[in-house]
Amino acid sequence: MGEALMAFDRRPTTAAAPAASMSRSFRQLGSDVLTLMELQAELLQLDVREWVHSFIRPLAALLAAGIILLATAPVALFSFGYLLEAKTDLPLWGAMMIAAGTGLALASLSAGIGIWLLKRDRRILDRFSTELRKNVHWLKETLRTTPDDVPR
Repeated sequence: MGEALMAFDRRPTTAAAPAASMSRSFRQLGSDVLTLMELQAELLQLDVREWVHSFIRPLAALLAAGIILLATAPVALFSFGYLLEAKTDLPLWGAMMIAAGTGLALASLSAGIGIWLLKRDRRILDRFSTELRKNVHWLKETLRTTPDDVPR
């Protein structure tokens, strides 16, 4: 009778053990995922803060340059047109057209350089993206792994 009682006592504990182990594993996985999410959020904040700090000064300088350029460009282009008219045999309208074309060419060149610089600096959130990819890969591998595959 003692053996039957021991067998009866063991059965519920062995059946409960995998459920408890699975519950503990899910809690641990949930805790790990939440920790990863917190770390990703902190890394995103850090990357955005660094990007903003590195972006404010150049933006202020470019804004000042743009305002000055807008104020002086018409004067410079008119002066260039009158200079062409005075030094060449071109009529005034022809000299002004050349000056306007020169202004458009400079604006196009400036816009092209600006677009190239924006495309070149796409590494704004590199650390965040790399770590997010690694964390998602880790989570997928963890969820794919069966308990039998895990070394004890």
